[in-house]
Amino acid sequence: MLPIVVVAAGAVALWMWTQVNGPDDDYTSPQPTYTSTYEPTEEPTDTAEPTVPTTKPTRTQPTRTTPTTPPPPSDSDVVTKNRIYKSGAQRTVNCRESGARANSAANARKYYANVLNCLNRAWPRQVALSGKTFAPPRMIAFTGPVSTPCSGNAPSSFYCSSNRTIYMDAATDLKRYQQFLRYPNRTTAMAFLRADMSDTVAHEYGHHLQNLTGILRASSNIQYDRSGDAALQMSRRLELQASCLGNVFLGANKRSYGLNGGLFKSQLDWLHAHQGDEYGTRRDHGSREVLPRWANAGFKTLSPAACNTYVAAATYVR
Repeated sequence: MLPIVVVAAGAVALWMWTQVNGPDDDYTSPQPTYTSTYEPTEEPTDTAEPTVPTTKPTRTQPTRTTPTTPPPPSDSDVVTKNRIYKSGAQRTVNCRESGARANSAANARKYYANVLNCLNRAWPRQVALSGKTFAPPRMIAFTGPVSTPCSGNAPSSFYCSSNRTIYMDAATDLKRYQQFLRYPNRTTAMAFLRADMSDTVAHEYGHHLQNLTGILRASSNIQYDRSGDAALQMSRRLELQASCLGNVFLGANKRSYGLNGGLFKSQLDWLHAHQGDEYGTRRDHGSREVLPRWANAGFKTLSPAACNTYVAAATYVR
């Protein structure tokens, strides 16, 4: 059966429920040549009448070869050589930040939906270039317990692969908005919240792209066959790539979205520098020493080619 994967934002674990499952040259020996010792007689001798063949010569029918279907790529090839890496730099869709703020559940949903709509316009071309069919994800913003096909209760935003749905933790964003209203540096705090909301939607969308291109399933299969830190390292490669892909979009739209400098961009950078596993209990998303590296790579290059975490040395996915 196919793995059902839930991948969560921040320092939340990736939860996975799975039921096991040159030719040789033709060579002819050189033939010796002979010099004839036969001398012809003066008078020609009678020659026998030619015999008529009693059997018809047989014709050899050419053999038909049935083309064979090439084997599917291995899980390793799917994650390391995926065609999404060759899809080129992302083009801007001139996405603009929503004016809605997280002062109510409805407004938080508007904010998330605006980012999602931009992402749905930004990625179809590159998914098609990867050889896959684009399909937009669904999105649900929850303010309480939520039931999903992926089962379990995630403590923050996450992506569920089985129903291709992004689940956004609106409750936490609503709570932080009210807290930040009381901060002396309220403007900075609110810029941080907006950066986090934008980055989280883009990150979870990165998991959707991994799902569409087969990377999510292949990575989960490899992780299932490993244990200990080797398994956690696969989780980190997956999560760091999702962050990189999310920032490909943010970088491509930095001017229209207001991320080409100033307070908003500085808070996005601060967020990336403080998102590491050091703040959680599991080493499954990447340390704060490497997460900015991948986020910045996507933001600056605008290309999925910079997001191939699966060929990176272990030190860059620690």
